Amino acid sequence: MFVGPDITHAQPATPAPVPGAHGADNADAWHERQLAILSELAEAGLEIALALKTRLVATAAAEPDAESARACADLGRAFDRASRAVRMSIALRERLLKEGGLGAEAARAVAQQARTRRAERVQRIVRRVAKVRYSEAYARDGVERQARERLFDPDITGDLDARPIGALVAQICADLGLAPTWMAMAQEAWAQEEITGRPAGSPYAAWPDLAPDEPNRDLDDEFDDEDEDDWDDPGGSDP
Repeated sequence: MFVGPDITHAQPATPAPVPGAHGADNADAWHERQLAILSELAEAGLEIALALKTRLVATAAAEPDAESARACADLGRAFDRASRAVRMSIALRERLLKEGGLGAEAARAVAQQARTRRAERVQRIVRRVAKVRYSEAYARDGVERQARERLFDPDITGDLDARPIGALVAQICADLGLAPTWMAMAQEAWAQEEITGRPAGSPYAAWPDLAPDEPNRDLDDEFDDEDEDDWDDPGGSDP
């Protein structure tokens, strides 16, 4: 005997198209769709559980006999399954909300990989700068280790993604007592990118109007030839 709710005439809902779960552009849409599916399952399970409860109460109120006892047992098991499905749907939805979904998790992993690659790029540049100053490998290794510690400390270097590579190299080198030769590095790929884009904070932001290696000239030290002829040597004797 069939004892479940009468769903023989129910029309199945047409499922909405499911975005590609592995596509970066569709990750957020798929996350939202997963939440919607779990909500629909919880609502459907609740409706079934309530219908089963109504039939169970009505069957139990009838005159007891062997047939009604079997019907109550079947209805009770069906109710347990339906209520368990509701609880599982709600729990899965809460977990998905807490974890942010696979799309958000993948996005965080990609962002972390990008920051790591950027930090490693700065490390390599600083090591090349250190190679000019230090001939000993252990000294260059020490510089690279200290550079890495600073790069992965947001209190020191801030947001790696938001700052130009040149600005990060300049800060790390200044902290470690290194003097980069910006003119010599101008042909490197990262420097060419900053020469083209001129991002704020980069040593190449004013290139070529102001070369990074050009010292700040003191106007008191500039002399024309005629100025030199008229200069009075304080150590000289009177004619």
